[in-house]
Amino acid sequence: MSTNPQSSLAQPVHYEEKNWCEEEYSGGCYTAYFPPGILTQYGKVIRKPVGRLYFAGTETATEWSGYMEGAVQAGERAAREIMCMMGRIPQNQIWQTEPESMEVPPLPFVTTFWERNLPSVGGFINFLGVASVLSFATTAGLLAYKKGLLTRS
Repeated sequence: MSTNPQSSLAQPVHYEEKNWCEEEYSGGCYTAYFPPGILTQYGKVIRKPVGRLYFAGTETATEWSGYMEGAVQAGERAAREIMCMMGRIPQNQIWQTEPESMEVPPLPFVTTFWERNLPSVGGFINFLGVASVLSFATTAGLLAYKKGLLTRS
């Protein structure tokens, strides 16, 4: 019997592989949606272990949240947190960045002028309110001028 507990890992008892592209019900999933600023303020909290319970999932990823890449990143991070807690790796090795894929390079999103410059819903409603007040004031001023209620000085 070997004293190294990892030596038995080289001879697995059972192995299954799943081609998820052939699975009819694995077309994606919903992910947690947070308003702007929530993950930057509280993202560390949803990743924080509670006792010996560690959290991983696409929602806890720092990149590609909501995608398979984010789930893999979060799972690897949680595994490294557990290994650090067990004393197998130092704490500075928990967070690791993956190199960008050379086979599938990231492409920037090309946005149109309108996508970059359209106001938010709140800004648009404010614009409509101000435009309505100014239109009403202009119309009232023109009517008063035509009726002779306003004179030129």
